[in-house]
Amino acid sequence: MSPSPSSSSPQTADVAVIGSGIVGLSTAHHLMDRGLSCLLIDAKGPAGETSFGNAGSISVGNVMPQSTPGIVTKALRMLANPLAPLKLDWAVSPSYARWLLQFLNRGRLQHVVPIIDALSAINTASRAAWLDLGERIGAGELIGHTGYLHVYSEDATFEKGEWERGLMRERRVAFDVLDAAQLRDLEPNIGAGFQRAVFQRDSLAMRDPGEFCRRLFDDLRARGAASLTASASAIARHGDGYRVDTDHGPVHAGRVVVAAGAWSNALLRPFGLKIPVIPARGYHLMYPQASAVVQRPTLWAERYMVVSPMQAGIRMTSIKELTALGRDPHYALIHRLDPEARKLFPGITGEPVSEWAGNRPCTPDSLPIIDRVPGEGIFVATGHGHLGLTQGPVTGRLVDQMMAGDRPEIPLAPYGLARFG
Repeated sequence: MSPSPSSSSPQTADVAVIGSGIVGLSTAHHLMDRGLSCLLIDAKGPAGETSFGNAGSISVGNVMPQSTPGIVTKALRMLANPLAPLKLDWAVSPSYARWLLQFLNRGRLQHVVPIIDALSAINTASRAAWLDLGERIGAGELIGHTGYLHVYSEDATFEKGEWERGLMRERRVAFDVLDAAQLRDLEPNIGAGFQRAVFQRDSLAMRDPGEFCRRLFDDLRARGAASLTASASAIARHGDGYRVDTDHGPVHAGRVVVAAGAWSNALLRPFGLKIPVIPARGYHLMYPQASAVVQRPTLWAERYMVVSPMQAGIRMTSIKELTALGRDPHYALIHRLDPEARKLFPGITGEPVSEWAGNRPCTPDSLPIIDRVPGEGIFVATGHGHLGLTQGPVTGRLVDQMMAGDRPEIPLAPYGLARFG
């Protein structure tokens, strides 16, 4: 994707969509179905950020937010453990100190159950949205009907998970509790240290998240969407619509969708919003392809590490590093987990062939923001955190329904701006 040639007349569209990850691309897909013209703006092009490097699990059965009762003790233990996923970029910790306080508050029992209900609602709706989108753009072969496997190396951790399993049963999540033999029927090459597992049957798997986004982008372009590889710096009212300033000149649009992940905050501040979205950096390592090593995304619960089969090889993802935009990645954090990945699947051989880091846009309550800026034709779709891949297509559908004035398929109040005051 390349910037359009400069001219005296800026590019125009009915809707400017800032962000070409799975959320922005899915939104444009639905808006174009209604006959609206769309202009996609992204500094790196389709899937240039987090939508490229995730674990590939479309986790429709996940109901738990990141912050739950007892999170303070759990977080302190993680910070003391070099192999645990939670890391703090101490040099910029003042920038997310207020977010941490909100995060701890949202983990209280009186707040958690409504959050769980909201996560369950949007994740459950995500399965059909993904299958429909894959069929529409002819990319269904990239979506695997594999389920999502959570494995345990410690009996104590498995026993503590009964609360979560009870919540899953109440919300009719399709899952099985597996013993050692049943686990090895699903994943014959799992390490010897894993004897218990929970298998979410309805979850899907993306075989190449970056390729799916590129295919979706190409479909949008073929249908007439315009695109601009540029960094958006500001949104301002202009006539009956808006001007979006970029480093390749301004564009004009009747309405704007801000789906810029952790970069959304700066674009929204001039409209009186300061959304609690911070970058929580995740990492991955890619290993050479090895046939039959792993069949589906598999999460090691104690490490919060996921090993997934991809078209290009085997991907191991982990780490939640609270940081700030523009900070250099600390790749030693993910390389430190290389021996752990081989404990999970001893069939992983060879050295990692690539490394990656990306900024997940995280809210304190683990729910995305899907809303309209009060009094403006600006719509917000960000803050999906660890579930951006899962929730991207259904978020696009919800934004489209909101913009059209239709009744949304699930109530949007839990994902609104008002919950932050």
